[in-house]
Amino acid sequence: MKKYTLFFLCALGAHLGYGQQTEVSFHLNSGAANFRGSAAAANSSIVLPHQAGTGPYTSNVYGSRLTFSYGVAGQVQRLAASQTLLGVQAGYEQLRSRVQLVSVVDRTNMVVPVDGKTILTNSFATVHPFFGRRFRLSELQLDLTAGPELGLLLHSQEEGQAQSPAGGRYSSSHGHDAPDFDLRGRLNLTAYYQKVGLSVGYSYGVTNYRESELGTTEEAYSQVFRAGLAFRLAEL
Repeated sequence: MKKYTLFFLCALGAHLGYGQQTEVSFHLNSGAANFRGSAAAANSSIVLPHQAGTGPYTSNVYGSRLTFSYGVAGQVQRLAASQTLLGVQAGYEQLRSRVQLVSVVDRTNMVVPVDGKTILTNSFATVHPFFGRRFRLSELQLDLTAGPELGLLLHSQEEGQAQSPAGGRYSSSHGHDAPDFDLRGRLNLTAYYQKVGLSVGYSYGVTNYRESELGTTEEAYSQVFRAGLAFRLAEL
């Protein structure tokens, strides 16, 4: 009986593994990020606070203007005989958004017109489990995948620079600490030729960056447009 059981388990394992393949790849991503929602702004102002010990800051740092962003990631995926895909990608990325600075509110509450910009840089460790399907087009392999993406916020920093018509210079350098996590939905398409691939993708954030702020009902959600290179390192 034991021999029959062992034979059955071995046969079942061989059947489940038949035609399956594990692929390991490395990804270099670039693209652009910004914010959407009622609180996302194209223009903003630098505020010079009255209280001592508080540095200048941008009144609304959640910019709707797209700004260059980048990241790196490692990926493991399982390809079944049916050409379905199941995998996970983990990596690091810096997502940057921008607002145009049009004024400075000084310590006397005077509004000074300026020209400049503030860039908000959010650094994340990301995890992206996904599922999808592979399509074959001549010698190309097209992987279409989708799944949730969770970003752990490691650091958030704004850097602003502006100048008035009279030549006055203003700057802001201010850290932000919310939210701790950014949850997004992500869609990717990667075209492989042999071991090198080109990828495009889009992430749609569902975490409100202004949820923890008191007295506001406005919303700001991230979104990311990606394009990058993929390098298939191993097929197991």
